[in-house]
Amino acid sequence: MSTTELDHALTEARNTLTADRLDMSFGELINMYDSGELIIDPEFQRYFRWGVEQRTRFIESILCGIPVPSLFMAEDQDGKWEVVDGLQRLSTVLSFFGKLQGHKSSENHWQMGAGDIVQELDGKSVDDLPLKFQLNIKRSPVRIEVVKWDSKYDMRYELFNRLNTGGSPLTDQEVRNCIFRGTGNDLSNEIHGLASNELLVELVAPSDRKKAGLYLDELVLRFYALLWSQAPRNNLGEHLTEYMRAASERHELYQGMKELFLRTLDALSKAGIEKVFQGANYQFSPSKYDGIMIGIAENIEHCEGDSSFVAVRINRLNADSEFKSATGVGSNYKERVKKRIERAKSVFSND
Repeated sequence: MSTTELDHALTEARNTLTADRLDMSFGELINMYDSGELIIDPEFQRYFRWGVEQRTRFIESILCGIPVPSLFMAEDQDGKWEVVDGLQRLSTVLSFFGKLQGHKSSENHWQMGAGDIVQELDGKSVDDLPLKFQLNIKRSPVRIEVVKWDSKYDMRYELFNRLNTGGSPLTDQEVRNCIFRGTGNDLSNEIHGLASNELLVELVAPSDRKKAGLYLDELVLRFYALLWSQAPRNNLGEHLTEYMRAASERHELYQGMKELFLRTLDALSKAGIEKVFQGANYQFSPSKYDGIMIGIAENIEHCEGDSSFVAVRINRLNADSEFKSATGVGSNYKERVKKRIERAKSVFSND
């Protein structure tokens, strides 16, 4: 690549991101939140994961004048900001002042533990602080980075993905939902609704941590994306992002998927196999999930009418050496994804 070509490539990449940078106080952010200009959406992000120890450490840092890391926002087409990075920090301040809204309002007016620097903070709420220190928190400045709504999605995804390397990083699915909400809110809503399906929750049995990280949402997205293209051009994580980007702009790419997902779950549940997605280590196996769900979906008409057929084919898939070779370590590589989906379709076909 010549110097001119490199210059053009770097310039084009820089121009795909539209961003503003400004300094604000926490008091100003609280006012924006109160007026609905600043959005914290519990349906698509973690709402509040920090415990009292982490919250105390952050409030103590502000009180002691320790610089606060930047907060990152995504601006929507109405000019409102949605918190993408810094959710825990901002939620800590909002809840400390009793401002959190929605189902997490019970977190308001919490009491601090002993600080690392000021142990006397133990048991103190905001009302126990002298007024000058309450105002000190509200007036403390924080750098705000705002990614504009008209930025190209590729660059926004890369930005947020690279930013979230701190103590509580966003999961890939949380990042996807942050990026594609502007154009794909209907898709995100549909996926999130299916993620709470009782049959899915029962079959997967996710931990609370995985639920909070939108793992079930990602499993629904896997179903959609692998039906869209069963020969991904990239590894599975990138394939999911590629599908969500495309379907957010072209709604026809997910029309009918919800009905097929529900029909597939129903046919699977009638087969009566316990822990159907369990792998060799007695843990949930995403590879088995892929194979079984796509295998049934691709043969849904026959599978709905014969639960014994479904049970037999699941057992056959579990014993299939070709399918097993495409699971386990490296199962998200595109070659392995393609291989196990092709094999699952073959096993479930009504031949």
